[in-house]
Amino acid sequence: MNAALLAIAWYGLLFQIPAAKDFGNLTTTTGKSTELPFRLASGFLIEVEGRIGTQNGLKFLLDTGATISIVDSRIADKIKLERRPAESISFDRRLTWEVTTVPEVQFGQISAQNVEMLVGRLADYSEFAKKADAIIGMDLMKLCNFSIDYDSKKIVFQPNQREYTPATGEPLSECLILELQVQGHSVRLILDTGFQGLLLYEERLLNRVSMLRTSGSPVAVSVGGRLQAKQVVIPDVVFGARNREVSALLVKAPPSDRLPGIDGVVGLTLLKARRIHFDFVEKRLTWE
Repeated sequence: MNAALLAIAWYGLLFQIPAAKDFGNLTTTTGKSTELPFRLASGFLIEVEGRIGTQNGLKFLLDTGATISIVDSRIADKIKLERRPAESISFDRRLTWEVTTVPEVQFGQISAQNVEMLVGRLADYSEFAKKADAIIGMDLMKLCNFSIDYDSKKIVFQPNQREYTPATGEPLSECLILELQVQGHSVRLILDTGFQGLLLYEERLLNRVSMLRTSGSPVAVSVGGRLQAKQVVIPDVVFGARNREVSALLVKAPPSDRLPGIDGVVGLTLLKARRIHFDFVEKRLTWE
């Protein structure tokens, strides 16, 4: 199975940060909307082309599980960006980074100036990100509503862009939350485009679904080479109007003060959708 890419949310990371030009043929305008081609990296990751400062033709991975965007240290070196220390807090470890202010970031309809981004070697962060130049998180994606069309392999941006503001350090204020029914009980999941399947915090899930039913025997697996999990099959899971049996990873929940009220993470692939609509103003997700 493929493990997670950049699922900042399912690691429970809280970031602590101390004190538009055209792309030629890449973007097209249809009526009042802007379209941007994308490709599926590793079969599920949304990869688009973008620009950071003077560096064009960069590979961006869109990750709704990240609260703040990350630029690879290679790109930061080329632009000669000044940096300062930063760290992120996982529920089981601390990670050290650098943070910088990027003069401009652009992809498709979205363009923002003086963007605070983390700096690090993405290849060290995840094997899935080793060819990426940047990870675009919710701090930039929320600037414009858009749809992902899997049939045409295009992202369709709505015309109105909101003003960029740095990430607050409060992950839940940035995240899209998807509510599912598991055996008749509601569970709340962070939508993470950097994750392929369904990951659930076991203790929190059992608090909501005390008589949880699974099919077959659990299988011990390692997620990302370090997080131990149980792979189970859970029947009677409702996605929209569909009742399905799904495979899920069960992991130890983070401390109660981390991501309170959140029961896990879900990726886009489980929606089995042809088109997904992101409304960041209403914090609503719809699909067809």
